[in-house]
Amino acid sequence: MVKVMEFRESLRIYNITDKDLKEIKELKNFFSDETKRTISKETLKFIKEKLQKSSQIIEDLQFHKSFIEIISKFLDKIFDVRKIDIYIDVIARTHLKYIPTEDFIKDYGKFLQNVINSIQVPEEKLPTFKKFIFILILVSYCILFKQISNRLEEQNSDSVTKLPSKIYLIRNFSKLLKKSRTIAIIDINDFKNINIYYGFQAGNSILTYMASFLKSIFKQATIARVQNDEFFILSEEPPETVFQKLRNLQNDLKSIPFEIPVKSGIEKIVIFFTGVILETERCKNMDYNTLFWILYKGIKKAKKKENNIEIIYRDEISSYILQRKLTLDVIEAIRKRKIKIRLQKIENLINGKLLFKESLARIPASDSIIEAEKFIKLVCQTNIEEKLDILMVEKLLEIYKKKKPNFPISINLSSLFMQNKFNWFLDRITKEKIEPGKIIVELTEREDILAIPNIVKKVNILKKRGIKVFVDDFGVKYANYELLRILPVDGVKIDGSIIKNITTNELDQLFVTYVFKLAQMRNLKIVAEYIEKKETKEKLVEISSATGFTELYGQGFLIGKPEIVSI
Repeated sequence: MVKVMEFRESLRIYNITDKDLKEIKELKNFFSDETKRTISKETLKFIKEKLQKSSQIIEDLQFHKSFIEIISKFLDKIFDVRKIDIYIDVIARTHLKYIPTEDFIKDYGKFLQNVINSIQVPEEKLPTFKKFIFILILVSYCILFKQISNRLEEQNSDSVTKLPSKIYLIRNFSKLLKKSRTIAIIDINDFKNINIYYGFQAGNSILTYMASFLKSIFKQATIARVQNDEFFILSEEPPETVFQKLRNLQNDLKSIPFEIPVKSGIEKIVIFFTGVILETERCKNMDYNTLFWILYKGIKKAKKKENNIEIIYRDEISSYILQRKLTLDVIEAIRKRKIKIRLQKIENLINGKLLFKESLARIPASDSIIEAEKFIKLVCQTNIEEKLDILMVEKLLEIYKKKKPNFPISINLSSLFMQNKFNWFLDRITKEKIEPGKIIVELTEREDILAIPNIVKKVNILKKRGIKVFVDDFGVKYANYELLRILPVDGVKIDGSIIKNITTNELDQLFVTYVFKLAQMRNLKIVAEYIEKKETKEKLVEISSATGFTELYGQGFLIGKPEIVSI
């Protein structure tokens, strides 16, 4: 196994001294961002033109942008010899995992040629540049040795089930897809708990048991174990036939329980699974990641069905493809900090006094703006909500610094942010010398707020700093009475799904009346969301008047549309 000392020892063997390394590090000044991108693009161009198998894998995985970034970062990391062994390991475990070894040798050779052709150094630096190229060559040998020593050139079969592996599936994805009429994925239900309660040996036995069933039913199909408890089926049969076979398999598994040896004897358990099926005709030009994204979306939907099996038809596939594009646009926008801020005012419904303005995230698309209600759910599903919150905080601080607004602005903070970035948030507003009274925190209901460690203490810290705290989307999901009973907040925002029906729905009217009375007892402010009609506002004022509650505020298009802030 290649270790740091072994790599350094190899440098000493070839008389590369610390002085040489220091001089080599100075060559970094000749590698501009544009030069690194040129080297990366030329290497990728070579792969596309000369290495057909690797080019197809990169195409299937939609790996073009990432490939260019990886080479650029590699050229940054190579100058820090102390950490190069880490990068050697990363490349061995990722690049060589999918790219055939012979192709790696060829594309690395082209990469070296591109470096030599792209970098112009003064005459006196040529000896140092030659040593730098030698180090690059040495790194390539270490990468290959790392791969061999760790046996990362995985076999085509899964070690547990002896079925084709995920690596085999990726490497042969396009070819297998063209030969198939139907794709299916099945996921064993509650497999994690089986491993926990009965042990991994029992779990492996169940995987082998399931693999045997699948091979006996789909004799002519390609069946692969893709990860953990998931099996991938590529069949030449129509979707309806595959569906019926999986239904029959469900019935067989119910009638033949799996036997697990335990201390007290034999325990029988019934294996259930969820399955998703789709016709390949709509997927012929689809990359591997998009296909699996659609299948996993289908798995979530199928788990809600009585028989846990779902066929995804043409129109639904098109819908999922659009969702996928939207998801990638959102992730890319957050990664590149392309977030627009809009401010929407919140004012007293009785006297028109401004309470604060809420900061709302909007993401620019190619021909429109993606509204929050479309991307917030996607953000939560992809676990990047904390990154969005961090970006929103930084944008808000930038607004205060450049625009110096004379009114408070609220910001929505997720449970994940409050758990991991609370101290960072306090430090940032202190560093920027923002008046605490100018910032209002809205705790969102994306997750259970009370599950945040030390949440009561954190809310008290905010209040001591003069930062008011509101509970957002009150009345749905986790935002309920329990929060008001425990947290010392300043106000609540009643969810728009309740407010928009208040003129006709008596139950919603009773709920709002109850919230007004509760707020009066606790000295809280109430913000009614989604006020778009005059009748809605009038009904709220009517209920407010009947209860004697005056701290009633409103938000919605009737009060004011969100306005973009240019910073």
